[in-house]
Amino acid sequence: MIDSNINKYIDNNDVLEIYSKSRDNFEFEDFILGIIVSEKGNYLLVETLDDSGLLDSYTLLLKNDISKISSNTNYTNVFTHYVNSNKKNDIYDPFELKKEMSSIRNKKLDDIIQTFLSNRKVISLCTSVDENFHKGNIIAYDKNHIVLDEERYQQTFESEIQEKNNLIKLDTITAFDLLSKENKLYEQYLNKDI
Repeated sequence: MIDSNINKYIDNNDVLEIYSKSRDNFEFEDFILGIIVSEKGNYLLVETLDDSGLLDSYTLLLKNDISKISSNTNYTNVFTHYVNSNKKNDIYDPFELKKEMSSIRNKKLDDIIQTFLSNRKVISLCTSVDENFHKGNIIAYDKNHIVLDEERYQQTFESEIQEKNNLIKLDTITAFDLLSKENKLYEQYLNKDI
């Protein structure tokens, strides 16, 4: 990771631009905007923001995949204002992701995935193998691999199946969207008839 002083960013509520090696190819154009909440093993837990400064997701980013972190830029300063305004108006977290995250924040990744598997939770993840996002509820898991129901997701949103439910090696995952607005809505849709 480029910034050896990562600890100064953890849990201090600074809005940051966090760049990824695998998705940005060192061009510093594509970044995640968010606040680093904590370290979780080889990952950083980031509270990401949407274009309106609302809480968008809780994402684990692989520390070794981070190429650059920028703070106190014009862009982050604007979003700090957005976040503060949204919090003041009590609209920052309309899907109550923070409350849901608090119940799993201190768990190990293995325990989080086991819980999500048991509760039919939808996640998104990105791998270093194909650099694409994979999305779906977890349908299989062991300590080294995970399988998402990507076929069902594709049937819902696309006309044809592009990817099968692949066995994804955990050590290739560069980002996990554990909780997000988009995934929560899709999860509610999947579970509406249960």
